Parts: sequence; C-alpha cells; structure tokens
Amino acid sequence: MSSSSTDPSQASAASPFGSDGRRQTVPGRVTIRDVAQQAGVSLGTASNVLNRPERVAADTLARVVEVIDQLGFVRSSAAHQMRGGNSRCFGAVVLDASSTSSTETIRGLEDAVHEQGCAVVVCSTDGSQEREARYLRLLEEQRVQGIVITPATRNVTHLHTLRDRGIVVVLLDRNGSNGELCSVSVDHAGGGELTARHLFDLGHTRIAFINGPLHLAQCQARRRGMRRAARLAGLDIEETIIEYTIDPLTAFNQVEQIVDSFLELEDRPTAVGCVNDQIALTVLRALAERGIRVPRDVSVVGYDDVEFAAMLSPSLTSIRLPKYELGRAAAELLIAETSDPDHRHSDIRFDPELVERHSTSARSRLNSYSPRGV
Repeated sequence: MSSSSTDPSQASAASPFGSDGRRQTVPGRVTIRDVAQQAGVSLGTASNVLNRPERVAADTLARVVEVIDQLGFVRSSAAHQMRGGNSRCFGAVVLDASSTSSTETIRGLEDAVHEQGCAVVVCSTDGSQEREARYLRLLEEQRVQGIVITPATRNVTHLHTLRDRGIVVVLLDRNGSNGELCSVSVDHAGGGELTARHLFDLGHTRIAFINGPLHLAQCQARRRGMRRAARLAGLDIEETIIEYTIDPLTAFNQVEQIVDSFLELEDRPTAVGCVNDQIALTVLRALAERGIRVPRDVSVVGYDDVEFAAMLSPSLTSIRLPKYELGRAAAELLIAETSDPDHRHSDIRFDPELVERHSTSARSRLNSYSPRGV
C-alpha cells in the first residue's frame, strides 16, 4: 500500500473552485459580524460606521475603524446594493474607449470621480444602438450612481426613461435634451466650419470630406458646419465638398478604398478633411503608399488634435477639442446631480480651435499630381 503527501506550497495555491466548478467559501474572510464582536459593539453600530457614520459617537467610530483596519475587513458592495443602496461606481458609455481622444476624456471622468472615492465602469458601443441598450441595462442592474453617455443615436428618449427610473444621466459630447438632462458638448458645427474655412483660405475648392455615420449627432453637426462654410464662401456645396462615410468609426480598412476613389476622380480634390485624427493618420499613410505628397499634392486636416498629431511627419493640422475637460465637466455634473436634491440641469458647451501645422499648404503653391506622384 502506498501513501502520498501534499506539498504545502501546492495546497496554498489550490483553486478556489470545487470539483463541481462552483466557488467555495473562502476560509478566514472577515465579516461585519467579526468587526462588531472585536470592537465590542452591536452589529447595527458596526453597520452604521460603514453606512451612516454621522450617527455614531466619535470614540465608538474611531474604535470600530481601528478594528476594521486591524482585521482587514472589506465591505461587500453586492450585499450593500441588495439592501437598497447604490454602488460606489458610475457608468461611462462611450463610442470607442480605445481611441486616443476617448482615453483623455475618460481620464477626466476618472479623476473627478476618484476624488469622491468612487470608480468608473467604461463601456464602448462602437456606435451600435444594440450594444448601448445592453450596457445601459447591465449598469442599471449594478445600481450605479449615475451614467455619463455619448449616445449612439440622435434620439435620446430611452435616456429620459432611464432617468425616470431614478438613474442620473449626463450627456457627453452631445447637446442637452431641452433642459431635461445635463450635458457637456462641443460646437462640432463650428469645428466643421473651421476645417472648411481654413482650407478655403488656402485656396482649396475641392475637398474630400471623410465623415462618420450621420446617425451620430457629432458627425451630422460637422457636416452641417462644412456645408455652411462653403455656402458662406459662395461656393457650390456639391462641387466643393465630396462626402465619404466611415461606418463604424473604427472601420479603418475603409479608408484605403476611399482614398483610391477620390484619386480616380477627373477633378481630384486637393484637400481632405477627416472625422478624427486616427482616420487622418490612415489617410496620410495611404497617400504616402500611393506616392502622393502631403501637403505639396494634397492637404490633410484631422479632428480632435490627439497627442500624436504633432508627432507625425508631416505634423497634422487638426481641430483641437478640450478632451480632458469634457470628461471632467461631465463627471462633475453627474456628481452634483446625485448629491444635490435641488440640482438644476446645466448645458456646458466648449468651442473647438484650429491648430495649424505642416499637413496643409496653400493651393497656389501646389503642383498637379498623379496617383504615382509624377
């Protein structure tokens, strides 16, 4: 008969799951009951220290807090929520959390929320209404304190419904909804106008405009601004602005097809306006691969002015947005509404600005070009 022994190091690294795949109870986990017993107070008093500290005498509060630190107690947010409380989290539903522009906005959100001892749960919709609906449902189930959202559609009736169920909602990068929701936005129509006016001032009268899907209010506004600038310049809008659409905004593979398309036109555009800097970067690469020189052959303007825009060669002319400030302002509105019963809805709007670099040049200094740069 053989015997076996268990290596202590292996035992300490044992899986927390049993043979049936279910998580087992962790031995030694400190409970609020343990805290109460160690501190010599009732369970209700220990609970008040966590949830209603203003009701606890100062000396008792200090004693219980000391025991919490000694025992390493961590409250169960799930249990707190089951008793009717909200979590210590806020939700952020954005179009694409991975984009360089969004990361700066999310950082602004996080910094403001962190100062309140809370956290942010970030979700990306990719402009999909179905994904947005699913994330909103999950965040509501988690009882987040409130939600900052860049809607995937111009219709925000569903967000009013969410608000009516007690969830605070702040619109991010989107105008307010008749004063019924707080909002933080950018004048994107003004941004589109800045793009077109800059190129008109340089002598460009044929512009390829690579926009995002028009069900996004921001893209619709930029288009409106571009067309308004052409009208004010006395130019034929349809002849001046050749429109292309990237859908979804993350479909960078569509850019090369668009570049080939406008290079094949008999009266080719001499400038390109892009919906964001990531699209502009892809355009720069596609033009370089085809022997088209920027800005000598074609001028390119981005949108967002992310950090890498100034590092490109040539450095990218872009429309600068206050990305960090957008996120922080949205979080501050959200925090204010969740904590102040007399809160009044606010609409905060930022203005974009043109940052001129080396990817744009005056049309009068350009030579004619061919797809091979001849």
